[in-house]
Amino acid sequence: MGIEYALIMHVLAERYCGAEPKPMRPRFLQYVEKQGCGPGTEIYSDLEAAIAKMEGASLKLLAQNGEAGLTISEPQVQEWASATTKELGGCDALKAAHDAEQ
Repeated sequence: MGIEYALIMHVLAERYCGAEPKPMRPRFLQYVEKQGCGPGTEIYSDLEAAIAKMEGASLKLLAQNGEAGLTISEPQVQEWASATTKELGGCDALKAAHDAEQ
Protein backbone atom coordinates (compact mmCIF):
# COMPACT_ATOMS: atom_id res chain seq x y z
CA MET A 1 0.00 0.00 0.00
CA GLY A 2 1.27 3.46 -0.78
CA ILE A 3 2.47 5.45 2.17
CA GLU A 4 0.25 8.37 1.17
CA TYR A 5 -2.83 6.13 1.44
CA ALA A 6 -1.65 4.88 4.82
CA LEU A 7 -1.32 8.46 6.07
CA ILE A 8 -4.76 9.39 4.77
CA MET A 9 -6.22 6.28 6.37
CA HIS A 10 -4.61 7.23 9.68
CA VAL A 11 -6.01 10.76 9.55
CA LEU A 12 -9.49 9.66 8.46
CA ALA A 13 -9.59 7.08 11.25
CA GLU A 14 -8.97 9.84 13.78
CA ARG A 15 -10.79 12.83 12.32
CA TYR A 16 -13.74 11.14 10.68
CA CYS A 17 -14.15 7.80 12.44
CA GLY A 18 -13.24 8.86 15.97
CA ALA A 19 -10.17 6.69 16.58
CA GLU A 20 -8.00 7.66 19.53
CA PRO A 21 -5.27 10.00 18.22
CA LYS A 22 -1.81 8.45 17.91
CA PRO A 23 1.36 10.15 16.69
CA MET A 24 2.21 9.30 13.10
CA ARG A 25 5.94 9.99 13.22
CA PRO A 26 7.06 6.98 15.28
CA ARG A 27 4.90 4.51 13.40
CA PHE A 28 5.68 5.56 9.84
CA LEU A 29 9.25 6.75 10.25
CA GLN A 30 10.25 3.60 12.13
CA TYR A 31 8.73 1.57 9.32
CA VAL A 32 10.91 3.19 6.64
CA GLU A 33 13.94 2.94 8.94
CA LYS A 34 13.34 -0.82 9.25
CA GLN A 35 13.40 -0.94 5.45
CA GLY A 36 16.88 0.62 5.50
CA CYS A 37 15.88 4.22 4.76
CA GLY A 38 16.95 6.24 7.76
CA PRO A 39 17.32 9.96 8.37
CA GLY A 40 19.05 11.70 5.52
CA THR A 41 17.49 9.53 2.83
CA GLU A 42 15.10 11.08 0.34
CA ILE A 43 12.16 8.84 1.27
CA TYR A 44 12.62 9.57 4.97
CA SER A 45 12.70 13.32 4.33
CA ASP A 46 9.68 13.11 2.02
CA LEU A 47 7.79 11.10 4.62
CA GLU A 48 8.65 13.61 7.36
CA ALA A 49 7.26 16.41 5.18
CA ALA A 50 4.10 14.43 4.36
CA ILE A 51 3.50 13.68 8.04
CA ALA A 52 3.97 17.33 8.98
CA LYS A 53 1.43 18.28 6.33
CA MET A 54 -1.08 15.65 7.51
CA GLU A 55 -0.67 16.39 11.22
CA GLY A 56 -2.00 19.90 10.79
CA ALA A 57 -4.53 19.19 8.07
CA SER A 58 -8.23 19.46 8.63
CA LEU A 59 -10.67 17.21 6.81
CA LYS A 60 -11.43 20.17 4.58
CA LEU A 61 -7.78 20.57 3.58
CA LEU A 62 -7.53 16.84 2.90
CA ALA A 63 -10.67 16.97 0.78
CA GLN A 64 -9.11 19.86 -1.15
CA ASN A 65 -6.03 17.67 -1.74
CA GLY A 66 -3.89 20.16 0.18
CA GLU A 67 -4.85 23.12 -2.00
CA ALA A 68 -6.00 25.78 0.47
CA GLY A 69 -7.21 28.03 -2.36
CA LEU A 70 -10.01 25.67 -3.33
CA THR A 71 -13.40 26.47 -1.89
CA ILE A 72 -15.57 23.53 -0.97
CA SER A 73 -18.50 23.49 1.42
CA GLU A 74 -18.71 21.53 4.66
CA PRO A 75 -21.29 19.16 3.11
CA GLN A 76 -18.81 18.49 0.28
CA VAL A 77 -16.08 17.81 2.84
CA GLN A 78 -18.31 15.33 4.65
CA GLU A 79 -19.29 13.70 1.36
CA TRP A 80 -15.60 13.33 0.43
CA ALA A 81 -14.74 11.88 3.86
CA SER A 82 -17.66 9.45 3.71
CA ALA A 83 -16.91 8.29 0.16
CA THR A 84 -13.18 7.97 0.80
CA THR A 85 -13.73 6.10 4.05
CA LYS A 86 -16.14 3.72 2.33
CA GLU A 87 -13.67 3.17 -0.52
CA LEU A 88 -10.95 2.34 1.99
CA GLY A 89 -13.07 -0.28 3.74
CA GLY A 90 -15.18 1.74 6.17
CA CYS A 91 -14.58 3.10 9.63
CA ASP A 92 -14.15 -0.30 11.25
CA ALA A 93 -11.33 -1.19 8.83
CA LEU A 94 -9.68 2.22 9.21
CA LYS A 95 -9.81 2.01 12.99
CA ALA A 96 -8.41 -1.53 12.94
CA ALA A 97 -5.51 -0.47 10.72
CA HIS A 98 -4.97 2.64 12.86
CA ASP A 99 -4.84 0.65 16.09
CA ALA A 100 -2.84 -2.31 14.75
CA GLU A 101 0.62 -2.84 16.14
CA GLN A 102 3.46 -2.39 13.73
